[in-house]
Amino acid sequence: MFNELVNHVWQSTLVAAAIAALAALLRDDSAHSRYWLWWAASLKFLVPFSLLAALGGALRDAGAPAIELADWPSTLGVLAEPMPEAAGWAALPTALAVIWAGGFAAVVVSWMVRTLKVRGLLRASAPYIGALPRSAGHLEARTSPALLEPALVGIVRPVLLLPQGIAEHLTRTQLDAVLEHELTHWRRRDNLTAAVHMLVEAVFWFHPLVWWIGARLVEERERACDEAVVRAGHDGRVYAEGILNVCERYVASALKCAAGISGADLKRRVVEIARNRAMSELPIQKKALLGAFAVATLIVPIIFGAAAQNAADPIQWVRI
Repeated sequence: MFNELVNHVWQSTLVAAAIAALAALLRDDSAHSRYWLWWAASLKFLVPFSLLAALGGALRDAGAPAIELADWPSTLGVLAEPMPEAAGWAALPTALAVIWAGGFAAVVVSWMVRTLKVRGLLRASAPYIGALPRSAGHLEARTSPALLEPALVGIVRPVLLLPQGIAEHLTRTQLDAVLEHELTHWRRRDNLTAAVHMLVEAVFWFHPLVWWIGARLVEERERACDEAVVRAGHDGRVYAEGILNVCERYVASALKCAAGISGADLKRRVVEIARNRAMSELPIQKKALLGAFAVATLIVPIIFGAAAQNAADPIQWVRI
């Protein structure tokens, strides 16, 4: 099991490195695309390649046409499983499991403490009596006396939590732009995807790359929302001034799954917003590149699982 975990972490790291290269190619394109790339890198840590390889083995056993790949499975096996089975490691996995459990518990407790604080603010809040954009639909809005920035709180039934008196510190156009930012978080279901990555961070707390991916997710989701606000017709300079006013008076949300407005590199965001530049859709060439990468990531493990020679262990070339 220990060897399988090491191989899984290595494979997920390799996929994340490939996604980082793709994200660099898209650095001048919409942040929306880069966000979902990074979220795929996060999700890979929860989805072992062995599941796809096992599916390939099941298809072979079900009578699918045989696939011959010569010596490729064994060659890729060396790359996919750099940690071979080793004897004399009986005590090491147990010790590492104890350390992992301690780190996992620390991360979970930290998130729970922050969650309880935010929920306490929500219980002490009152209904928001101000006007919301029509696009808010059935989203509930409440106000809190705390100095928490405007934030979307909750995963299953999110609530827009606004600080009391925010309309006194922002102009109407600034407030509308800030509200549009939060409504974009709601439409994108950013709290849900952030919660998934929080699970990844708790399970793989020992891996620096996981925390780095988390930072990229926050950065790209905020930039994606900024782009959506500008694309909706709000003046970039007015919106940037609204963000600065919020950051000057209110405290940023401590929870990744309580999306606020002040995340990521604020200086860079304000400069980009002030340019009033709305990002266009990806060109067909880049869409094709992303599609080919996604198909290869899914199909290659299935193919090699189906091509494995040992029917008793159809996924021997890549266990996790």
